[in-house]
Amino acid sequence: MSKAENRDFYKFYGISELKHHFLTPVADGCGSNIIFKSELPQAVLKEDHSASSFMVLAKFGTGKTLLRCQYFETLQPNNYFKILILNKQINEYFERFVTETSTVGKNCKGKDCLEGWTKNEFAQLILSVLVTEFVDAFQKEQFVVPNISIEEKIQLIIIICFYYNDQGVSKLEYFVNSFFKKSNKSMYKTNEANVTIGEQNKRVEKPLLIQLKKDLMKFNILRKDYKKLELLLSVVENEEFQAEVAKKNMFDNIINDLIDFTLFMKNEMKKPVVFIIDGIDENQYFFQHNVINKRSLELFYRSSVAQEILSSVMAQNFYLSLFYPQLDGINIRDAIIRNDKFPIYTIEWNTRSLINYGDYLLQEMNKNASDTHCRPLPDFKTLINYHDTHIADMINEIKTPRALHYFMTALIREMNGCASESTEPFIATYRDVKMAFKNSNQYMSQRQTAD
Repeated sequence: MSKAENRDFYKFYGISELKHHFLTPVADGCGSNIIFKSELPQAVLKEDHSASSFMVLAKFGTGKTLLRCQYFETLQPNNYFKILILNKQINEYFERFVTETSTVGKNCKGKDCLEGWTKNEFAQLILSVLVTEFVDAFQKEQFVVPNISIEEKIQLIIIICFYYNDQGVSKLEYFVNSFFKKSNKSMYKTNEANVTIGEQNKRVEKPLLIQLKKDLMKFNILRKDYKKLELLLSVVENEEFQAEVAKKNMFDNIINDLIDFTLFMKNEMKKPVVFIIDGIDENQYFFQHNVINKRSLELFYRSSVAQEILSSVMAQNFYLSLFYPQLDGINIRDAIIRNDKFPIYTIEWNTRSLINYGDYLLQEMNKNASDTHCRPLPDFKTLINYHDTHIADMINEIKTPRALHYFMTALIREMNGCASESTEPFIATYRDVKMAFKNSNQYMSQRQTAD
């Protein structure tokens, strides 16, 4: 190896070509295939790769999203219909809710933005995402929908048309016509909702469409696209179910509709639904400029574990897997009616477990290092010179895997910068650790403020 390569940490240890874990800016990103299972809740990642219902309540940077990524990957798509709901999707529904309910609309960033958010809004959210992804998956995969009674079909189509969240209705039209086995000449379309009356050729909306629109307007978070209601009207008129649809009160049956659709997925499609929620610690309505909106966050937490929601979970209508940030001043445990049926798991780290984690990552990188390396990566304590008590004091202040990742990224940068001056290349000095500790703390503080 040349002298220049001797001064490059990555070439020295033969890891230049690796996407190794210490360089991942977000330590718990799904791009990593390295997971240190011993410090994570053992009940989440089951040997049989089965789903379960639970809440992971863990502090920032402890690895809950990495755990979620692994959990999602272990669930076989042939056995489950997986619904992953992240911050971007949640935020879309929040924005509609705030626009509908707040006096200042979308400009609301205060503590009362989500005042009034309940179990009904949470049920709308997960059902809407489920319906939308079901229709999208049908167009992509062309799977077979079992033949059920016309009454059951109508009930499903009502739910789908109300809760569908995609822009436009082309996918929805495709599903509806396939579901009812319609040919090109008899296809249901969205342009049949008006009727011409009288000599003046005046176009007037049909009463049932007016009623459906009024029903949709009661929902604070659903997309107000009336084209999907026109499609629904086309179906119920041709199938002669106007009277039944006119009697149905959509707004008062949110939980029931969630149960009906998830049972259809479980019993008819043979794919139980697994709702997986993560990423809310990035949401602007909860966290902004290092200020936590605890009131709104607790409302959301409690809406997701309301008695009606968890009763459906315990009846095994669907699975609910929640990955939430743990924050002081927010109590969620007392809202869960059966802790034995819906457990809360935590993720705790200490200095010893973090050092073991560092060792594990270094071992994984050594397995994939190139043959041209100068030497293998040492154990974690040797690499950071932990035997120096002054260095150990700083390392002991690191509390989470994410903080360790930022520290190691900064430390490698420091060791690279001083490699020509070191008596032993790439074994950390007190100065290296001190500067890396300072810079990584500043970086983490800036990240939190920006979020």
